[in-house]
Amino acid sequence: MCKIKYIIAVLFTMAGLALYGQQDAGQGVQRSDQVKKSVLSRDSILIGDQIVWNTVIQMPEKDSVLIIPYANTLQTDTTQAKVEVIADFQLDTVSIKKGIKELNAKVLLTSFDSGSFKLPRPLIILTPDGTPDTLLFDTPVLEVNTIQVDTTGFVPMDIKGQIRYPLTFGEVFPWVLLVLGLLVIAYVVYRYIKYRRENKDFFGRSIVQDPPHIVALRELDKLRAQKLWQSGKEKQYYTGITDALREYIEGRYGVSAMEKTTSEIMASLTESRIEAKPYNELEELLKVADLVKFAKYIPDTAENEDAIPKAVRFVNSTFMQELEEEKEVR
Repeated sequence: MCKIKYIIAVLFTMAGLALYGQQDAGQGVQRSDQVKKSVLSRDSILIGDQIVWNTVIQMPEKDSVLIIPYANTLQTDTTQAKVEVIADFQLDTVSIKKGIKELNAKVLLTSFDSGSFKLPRPLIILTPDGTPDTLLFDTPVLEVNTIQVDTTGFVPMDIKGQIRYPLTFGEVFPWVLLVLGLLVIAYVVYRYIKYRRENKDFFGRSIVQDPPHIVALRELDKLRAQKLWQSGKEKQYYTGITDALREYIEGRYGVSAMEKTTSEIMASLTESRIEAKPYNELEELLKVADLVKFAKYIPDTAENEDAIPKAVRFVNSTFMQELEEEKEVR
């Protein structure tokens, strides 16, 4: 059924085009009496404005009407090529009374050239009693005006500079937070370094450090509990012992023992008036440790068992010597 309607519409269109092409030759039926009104919504427009063209048609209720796209009509009329279609013809039923219906055909036009343009007649095809016919009627004139410029009072203006808008709180607030954050970080770093040098914590409280002999004895006791040499870790065992002794010597005598060799350490301690026995035991222990660390020497059980006691005896004896020296000074 839809295909049949489509074929009929095409036939009507072809017939209407044939009649439309014969109008100037006096052929076809003119039915201008059915066009009650064909007017523009305004008298004139400015270039680029839009205007509505309304055409009111009356016809029997049983008849149908077909309007060929007006954009196609304008393309075939080269004299009116300056008029353009924005929205093509749309048909709306205004009223139906006593078997007569009134239709309104509306099209939206514009133009970008000034002048007077006689609008070409749209091709409106009627089908009364199944016979196609066309409506012939007079069309309005489209007046397109340009914007008038008063050159007598025209004063050229300087180019304005860039507009500067005031800063808002939302734009400034993130930068304020960033600056405050950087200041807080800088203050924390400064406070940490300052109090670190003064042997204080972050809140300015003095840090109580254990004396060197307590630190050394604590480290030696940890090594004894780890039982390293019993599990074949002699190198780690002797390294821990010598490190604890070197730190003690640095704290007790002010000798940079961590950076010196065994011979250099013993030479530095000759002026410290250390008793012969702890001095010799220290030298013997450091030499055995060097052999284990650098010559892959494997001490026997007796040497391993006596290593920490020798280190403890050296720490205790030198600490007691320090106490006696302090008593003599007093």
